Amino acid sequence: MTYARSRLWLGISGVGSLVLISTFLLATGLPLEWLPSSNVWSGADLLGLMSAMGCLVALMLPLDLLGGFLLPNRSRPNTITATAFMANWLRGVVVQATLFLFAGVTILAMGRSFGLIGASFAVLCIGLFHVAFQLRIGRLTASLPKHSGDHPTNDAVMSAALQRTAQWGWKPKPIVVLDHHDTGFTGGVVGLPGMESIVVPSASLSKLSPEQVAVTIARRLEAIQSGSRSRGMVLALGWVIIGFVLSAMLPGAGVTSVGELAMTCLGFTLWTFLGLLTLPSLSRQASHAIDRKVIDQGAAPETFSEAIKTLDRLQDDEPKRSKLIETIFHPVPSVDNRLNESASTFPIAWHAARMTLFVSWACMGMLVRAVHCNAGRPELWVMLPTD
Repeated sequence: MTYARSRLWLGISGVGSLVLISTFLLATGLPLEWLPSSNVWSGADLLGLMSAMGCLVALMLPLDLLGGFLLPNRSRPNTITATAFMANWLRGVVVQATLFLFAGVTILAMGRSFGLIGASFAVLCIGLFHVAFQLRIGRLTASLPKHSGDHPTNDAVMSAALQRTAQWGWKPKPIVVLDHHDTGFTGGVVGLPGMESIVVPSASLSKLSPEQVAVTIARRLEAIQSGSRSRGMVLALGWVIIGFVLSAMLPGAGVTSVGELAMTCLGFTLWTFLGLLTLPSLSRQASHAIDRKVIDQGAAPETFSEAIKTLDRLQDDEPKRSKLIETIFHPVPSVDNRLNESASTFPIAWHAARMTLFVSWACMGMLVRAVHCNAGRPELWVMLPTD
């Protein structure tokens, strides 16, 4: 049982458990009995929302312990101490619970004033807020300080990498280098369209050559400049809004009481599960198309190959996996499939699957940190691993 396969089973168990529990609670309507049913403001509303979040935190705790402490230390001894894990976990939980509470109160306020249309508009605005401030939310949720400027070697690597991307024809975007403890942290692209920044993990500057770093940056520049990242973001927002509306229309669900909102969130959990099964295919397609574009623009195939192999080793170290497993569970294709897959040249929606998970913070998505890639890993709750 490899580390990657252990995490896969952890994700299957966590997501499966939450889906089964959600289905049971939806069928029985127990949240309507346990939580406030009034559509008039009172202190019970806040208490009810906090109680629901407390139940979710307690339910997730075993999964977090396995994914953030036990499995990493079994695979790579002394990866993280118990004290460090609990401090990081507590910080992440507090920030996420606070944002969930804000979302819940805002949705209730808009729902009581303007009905489902108002509540859906609130979810859209909160989702856009999360995308706009993803970098700040990520750094609040986990300890991700900006990389200090007293590393001349790393500065030289970045300078050479940016020079190479310019030679290949990509326009520059702001670069943010973050220090991190989790080796699986990949950074990504943050910010609203037109205001994007590229987040680079500091470990890559010491593990990769300048040209290999250039490959990783060029891929993200291509995702931005081809519009694929924007399409992925729009798809994520659309998926969340549609799922929220459909969930609010289920029997017993709604947006005017805490009990109804809890039923809506349970329905949204099932919708998110459907997204976990369908959206990864779009993410993989975009990944393959961007790979091809970067090589066509001038990156040496052997440089590209070594870069993705090194980055894979820093993450779950699973260079090969079956087509079936990848189709269902992995929005980022394996190294072997990336090197051997023929691809179209049009990247449809880059990072759509995992961006959808982050955007679903806007309506208190229960599966946002139950998937195999980020369970128990606060550094990856906001900026989920990407290619």
